[in-house]
This record gives sequence, structure tokens and C-alpha cells, in this order.
Amino acid sequence: QNGKYAVTVSGREAVLVFSFVGYATQEVTVNDRTDISVTLEETATEIEEVVVVGYGIQKKVSLTGAISTVNVEEMKVSSSASLANALAGRITGLTSYQSSGGQPGRDDATMYLRGAATLNGTSPLILIDGVPRDNIRTIDPNEVEAISVLKDASATAVFGVRGANGVIMITTKRGKEEKTTLNINVTHSYQALTREPSRLHSLDYLRLRNEALTNDGMTTGLFPQIVFDKFEDPLRGLDPSDPEYEKKAVARRYMYPDNDWYRILIARWAPQTVVNANLTGGTEKLSYFMNVGYIHQGGNLNTEPESVLGYDSEVKMDRYSFRSNMDYKITPSFTAFLNLGTYIEKVNMPLVGTLYGWDQGYLMRDIFAQTQIMLPITPGPTTIAGFGAPAGKALDPSYLSAGQYMDRSPYKLINNRGCTQETRANLNSSLGINWDMGFITEGLSLKGMLSYDSNATSILEKSASHDEWKAFISVDTDELTFANILVGTDALAWGKGSSSRYSINAQLTLAYSRKFGRHETGAMIVTQRDYWESVGADIPYNVVGLASRLLYNYDERYFAEFNFGYNGSEQFAPDNRFGAFPAASAGWVVSNESFLKDNDIVTFLKLRASAGKVGNDKLGGDRFLYIDNITVGGGAVSSLAAGAGINESLLGNPTLQWEVAQKYNIGVDFQLLKELTGSVEWFHEYRSQILMKRRSPPVFQGLPLDVIPRVNMGEVKNQGYEIELTYHKQFSNDLFFAVKGNYAYNRNRRMNVDEVPRDESYKYRTRETGFPIGQNFGYAINWEQDGGYWTAEALADPDRIRYDFGEPRPGDFVYVDNTPDGIINDKDMMPIGYGSVPRINWGASLNIGYKGIDLYVFFQGLSRYNQIYSALGTYEIAGRGTYFDYHRTAWTEERWRNGEEITYPALSTKLTTNHTANSFFIQDRSFTRLKNVELGYTLPQKWLSEVGISKVRLFASGQNIFTWSRKFRSSHLDPEGDQSLNYPNTKMFNFGASIAF
Repeated sequence: QNGKYAVTVSGREAVLVFSFVGYATQEVTVNDRTDISVTLEETATEIEEVVVVGYGIQKKVSLTGAISTVNVEEMKVSSSASLANALAGRITGLTSYQSSGGQPGRDDATMYLRGAATLNGTSPLILIDGVPRDNIRTIDPNEVEAISVLKDASATAVFGVRGANGVIMITTKRGKEEKTTLNINVTHSYQALTREPSRLHSLDYLRLRNEALTNDGMTTGLFPQIVFDKFEDPLRGLDPSDPEYEKKAVARRYMYPDNDWYRILIARWAPQTVVNANLTGGTEKLSYFMNVGYIHQGGNLNTEPESVLGYDSEVKMDRYSFRSNMDYKITPSFTAFLNLGTYIEKVNMPLVGTLYGWDQGYLMRDIFAQTQIMLPITPGPTTIAGFGAPAGKALDPSYLSAGQYMDRSPYKLINNRGCTQETRANLNSSLGINWDMGFITEGLSLKGMLSYDSNATSILEKSASHDEWKAFISVDTDELTFANILVGTDALAWGKGSSSRYSINAQLTLAYSRKFGRHETGAMIVTQRDYWESVGADIPYNVVGLASRLLYNYDERYFAEFNFGYNGSEQFAPDNRFGAFPAASAGWVVSNESFLKDNDIVTFLKLRASAGKVGNDKLGGDRFLYIDNITVGGGAVSSLAAGAGINESLLGNPTLQWEVAQKYNIGVDFQLLKELTGSVEWFHEYRSQILMKRRSPPVFQGLPLDVIPRVNMGEVKNQGYEIELTYHKQFSNDLFFAVKGNYAYNRNRRMNVDEVPRDESYKYRTRETGFPIGQNFGYAINWEQDGGYWTAEALADPDRIRYDFGEPRPGDFVYVDNTPDGIINDKDMMPIGYGSVPRINWGASLNIGYKGIDLYVFFQGLSRYNQIYSALGTYEIAGRGTYFDYHRTAWTEERWRNGEEITYPALSTKLTTNHTANSFFIQDRSFTRLKNVELGYTLPQKWLSEVGISKVRLFASGQNIFTWSRKFRSSHLDPEGDQSLNYPNTKMFNFGASIAF
């Protein structure tokens, strides 16, 4: 009674079995103990487990749509500062990758649900506690109770014009009527970049630069042997007995350095600290969940201390988050709730110049570009005393007597321009009621909710100016001199700007659920309005609509569901403002039929199918495209009043509407031997009425194409399949084993983009129509001819193919003449790769627990998607030569004749026929990543009970530890990044503890 029990057993080997419906059975050996306490772990059965769906919850067994969930506890293993990045590989069909890099405070994820099926916005709709919100990056994982991903029309039709790209529903934790529990989690991490360029020594640079100059037939600029000698031994020829030996030695080492500029300017390790505390509990009247979190994310730029500069230019992010969810039972049938979630995030970095309209992403791209352009033979980063300049002043990039070869140094970008401090404050608030209206009829309920969210951003920029110097070095006399090229005041100039926005969401839901014998019915109708203001918008956005759902279940065997959304948006003309989006689905639980019941092999089997229509209103940044944008003004035109002109920016189209997605889905859910569960899905989507600019009207119609009305005429097809498997085995009370895997494949094809076909002389007359989104076109390399490279003998053949964009040299790529007409030009370009949207997304995990020890291993991968990498960070021609690993074994005649490995065409100092879109630089970004490993130990309860602690777990973990990308040629780049100069992604090694009171 009340959890207390007494039982008499005989013998120390006796085993007590504790079991209860909905909880995992535990077996405990008595041994010599007289007092045994057991806490059962809740394990809802397949019949009773519930899943969050649009505007409600449903029993998992009754689901007929395509909905996936994630194990929130496993997700917490991730040490990512972004929840969106933590989801990567964990949800079937959700592609999440960190394409923008790992810069603190800017590590957003690119997300697709079942790939992409539109030419406009592809991001899924994100709901947090039922309200559309976009701050998924900043949510503390410790606040999250459940995450559901809605993928097909049956699951998303209720969201109408916003559901076509799928929906991610995040539900935060709530209190329960139980004893108050305090949980504290602390993690400290050390993060490094996942990929870095290998060290390039000065002698390596001199050799490669001479090789490039020789390939170009140039003699001017070649480094003579004397230069090689001085960089090999800077002190050669100095007399140790010379009274000025030390000064000369300092100068020689400075003049002929072997600088590792990447390491000088980019730190190998950066710290990250995460602290979280949450309190949960409740009484019969009031239940509560409160969470406080803090995260400090350090950056990998080596910056001078604030005490030296007078300002802080370190790259870092500090986020303080708070959440309070409270439920108050006013009467047994009437409950009110209040949800408050907020965070303040401070992001610091070197001066960006946002207030002056500069691109914030450009700063890091510029820093990493300049870092890689800096030559190992360049002195610096600052001056030295005694040679005509004050010590410690920024040094402008130059080497030997060649003069300046860059217009700025990365040291200056990082330290000597100032800093940007961005503060972001966000508030999510919801007030609502739940009313059980069973006094009218059993199963009837009403829910109302009003939400107000606000977001404010302020930017403080401190711009600085410092002395900058240029080094002049004479190789002949070994003289070192400096010249001042910028006289700075060292005074800070301050600038400040701010912006804010808000959103209001109102919902009223009437729901009904009732069981009559073997029949179970359900219904829901909700009305909703969203009203929000975007940054810089003059007129707020406004969306209003209705949604409804009808459910039927017979004997837990046959299920049917109908969903309906009806939405309107002020983005469209009044006559086309509202649209209807219906969807239907059905399911059959075969395992509940008499011929499969009590079967020990197939313990659960469900077949389901759905079809319906959903919309997408993500039409880009332009608004009110149904209205003409015509203004009076400009130059004088004699035929108009007051000599004014007419400016036509856009002709409106009053028939514009949202995109329409017709979706079909077939699924099978199963369980075998009570230990192996899984699901298989097939889906097909046809997206039509995609908003786009016309491209086919001829020029002689008189208006630029940008002025012609936008139209709903784009079409895209997308289809694929998904597989999810889980095997869980409980060997004993002390030992369990679980392995999970998910695999998803999708393929899209653009059917109509109003593309004008090229003439018949082209190998491929279209570059978009019929091809995947983001399909790259380029020249195919003929790897069968001399390994893909021109030789002097082949170039001497008068009948060889010609290029109309340059003359190839020995060692340049041989391209395939696709037409064939003996000329390589645009007509020979062909599709290379799979497009920019990953076709395959997968994840696999292993979880083992033995007594207090637990091990978790998680792999994640993406494949079949391509990106062209070019220019800085990829080519060798930047500045006075930038070289990476694959340049070290570039084509030379000697290497080719010896049959040695060749990883790059002949080096050059300028653009050649190699430096274009081709099957070498259009790279396959497929990768497999050891995403997470965590080893934990939970201290025995008997050690803790006396000090009032209920649980202590210590752990060590790693994230992004290893990455395999066999087909990705640029080994110095992370294939997850979509540019060669982004702030790279990071890997982490973590140590932490979790304590519960």
C-alpha cells in the first residue's frame, strides 16, 4: 500500500519480480538484504503510447499518417549549441546539416523534410508548444519533452498553406503531481575544427610556386637557389663572434621565417561550458517545470587580450535561457496554463560593419580566406623592435622585396579593426485554458490559447584604427626595414543600431473523443490567427484559418482519419486569398485480427496509406506581388504632366496563389519477436503552382523580365522511401542492448521552370527542366586519355580537340567532346552529380548498459549531393599562390611518366582551362560521421541516499570525432560546409556530470 510492501522469502537466492501495467518489469535478487526499494521505469505499450500531432495528441497505434519521433534522451548526448544540429541523423526523413559552419551564435542548420520539392522556401514549419516559432536553434534540450515530425498530407493538412514542407513539433516539459525534483547538469567541452589545411612549410611553398611559374613558361619571379638556402638555414653565414650576432640572428629569423599562419591566427582548441538546472513537481492544484540554462561557446580565432586592444574582438557566444511552464487546476475540469520561455544571447566577434550594410557572413569568409593566402615566407604578424618601427604594430602582408601582395592582413581583420557585439533577446509566452466539458457530453473539451512572442536585436560596433607597417627585405644585403602605410589614431568610434519584431498567435480548439463499445470516434475543429511583424516590414503579416480532424477506430483494428485545413493570407488578392486543403488516411492493424493474435513472431503489424493536398506560402522576401509597383518620378518626359517619368518596377498579378503539394504515402509498421520494431514508408509528391519569374517571353515584348508579373507555373516532383529499425534486448536487470537505424532516400525533379530550350547543337538543351534542384553542369573529364591530362605529344596533334575558352597546357584537364564537333565549349557541358539536396540521409546508434555503466555510439551520414568548390580555398592561384594537400602531388611530366599518383592538374599562377566547372571541382559531398560517443557511469544509489542525492551520473563524450568522405577531394574542407571559406564545423570532447536531488 502506498508503495510499501512486505514479503517473506526463503533463501538468499530468491528473486523478487516487480511488474505493473505500463512499466518495465524488474527482477531483483534478495541476497542478504531486508530493505529493497525499486523504481519502475515507465514503458508505455504500443497501444497506449501517445504522439504529438497537429493541434492534439493521438495514440501511436491509431496513427495513419507519416509521423516520426525522436528519443529526447539520446538527443541530449549531442554537445551542439544548436538543437537543430543535434537532430541530424536522428529522425527518419529529416535532413539537417550544418552548411553555414560552426561560428558561435551563427551555427544554423539547413533542414529538409523528405528532401526538397519547391524552388522557393524549403524549410519545414516549426511549432514550439503548438505555436509557429523559429527559435529552434536556441532551445535548451533539457526543456524538451517530445519532438514529432509530421511528413505526409494526413499529418500536415491542418496547417494549410504552411504545411507542404512538413512540420517539426517541439513540446516542452511540464510538471506533474509528484515530489519536487531538482536536476543539475554541467558539461565542459574543448572544441576544435573538424578539418584544417595541413602545414605548408616555406620550402614547400617555394618549390610549388616555382613549379607553377615553370608550368606557365615564366622565368620572372622564380625563386633562386639563394632564397631556398636562406629559408633552409636563416643563420647561414653569420659569425657567432660578431658583437651584433644576436640582433642579426633575430632579423634573419624574422626575414626568412617558416610561419604556420593558420596556427598563428586560428586556435587549435576553444572552450565551451554548458550549465543547466531544472525544477519539476507539483501538487493536486499546481504543477510546474522551471529551467535555467547557460552556455558559453568560445571561438577559434587567436585574438589579442582586451587589455591590449582596448576592446574585445574574441569570437564567442554567451546565452542565458529560462523557461517556466505552470498548470493550475482551478476546478477539477478547468485548468489554466502559462508558458514562458526566454533567452538572452550575446555574440561577440571582430568588427563586421553591419551598421554600414556589410554582410555579416563575409567577415569570417574574409578572415579564413586571408589566413590561407598568407604565405609561410611572410614575416609577422607584427613588427619587431630596432628596425625602424615600434614593436608589436600590425604588419601589412609582403615578402622579400616583392612588395604588397594583399590589401589587408588577417591579423588586422581579427585584432585591429574593432569589434561587433550583438545582443539578441527573445520572449515566447502563452496563456491558455483547458476545459473538460464532460458535463455536456462525455469526451468534449475546449482549449484556448493566446501567445505573444517578441524578439529584439541590438548591435554595438566599435571601430578602431591602428598603425600598420610594411616590411622591406633585401635578399642581397639581408637588410630589414619598415615603412608606415597607415597612421591610426587608436581612438574608438562607436555605433549602435537595434531592431525588434513581435508575433501574436490565437487558437481556439473544440475537441471530442468517445468510445462506444468497439467503436471509437474523435473530432477536432480549431480556428487560428497569426499576426506578426518582420524586421523592417511596414505592414505586419496576417494569416487566418480553420482546421478540422475526424477520426474513427473500430476495435483497434481499422482506422480512418480525415484532415482539413482552410487558410487565408493577405499576401494574395482578395479573390484568391483563401484555400482548402483536404487529406484522408486509413490504417489496418493486422496483428489485432484473430488469425494473427497471440502470435509470438509477428507481434505487431499495421498497414496505412494517406493522400491529400497541402500548401506552401514561402514565396520569398517580396510581398503583395498581386499589386502593380508603379511610381511617378525620375527623368523628364515631355508627354507627362509636370515632366515626370513613370517607373515600372513590377506589374502585379491578381491571380497569384500559394504552392500546392499533392502528397501520397504508404507505410508499414511492424514488431517481430517483441524485440525488433520498424517501419517502411513510400512517398510521392507533386508540387505545382510554384511562384516564379517568367523566363520565356521574348525581349521584343518591351519590358525587362524582372518587371513582368510573377506567375504560379513551376512544377516539381519528389519521391522516395524511408526505413527505420530498432532492436532492443533486455538480457537481465543489469544488462540491456539496443541498436537503431534509419535510412531515407528522396529524389526531386523540376518539371517546369519556364526554361527556354537551347538549340539542337547542344548536348543537353535544358539545364534545369528534367533535372534535380541545384543540378550542376560542367565539363566531364576524359579520364581514359592519359589519365585525364594533356601531354605535350597530344597537344602537338593538329587534329586534337580545341577549347574556345583558352589554350590547354601539358597537365591540364582533357574534357569530353559531347557534341562532338572537335570544339569544347558550352554546348559540351553535361549534368555532373546529383544536385544540391542530399538524396540519402541516415543514422545508426548503439546503446549498451551494464549495471551503472552505459555506452552510446551514434553514426550519421549524408550522400548523393554535390557542390562546386572553386576560387579561394580550392584553387592554387590566389594571391601569390595558395597550396593545399592535393596541390603537393599535382601533375608534372616527371610524375606522370613515372606512373606516380596525381591528385591535381598542372599548377598555375593564373586562371587556366582547368579553373572552371568540371567533374573535378564539382565534388561529391557524401560523408559518414562518427557523430557522438558517450561513456557514462551512474553511481550506486547506496552511496548517495545518505546525503539526499537521488542520482549522480558522470560522463565523457565526443562529437564529430571522425569523418569519412572518400569521394571528397578537398581533404582540408569539411564536406558538410557548402563553401570553402565558411567558419569550419567543429568537433568536441566533453566531460560532465548530472545530479538529481
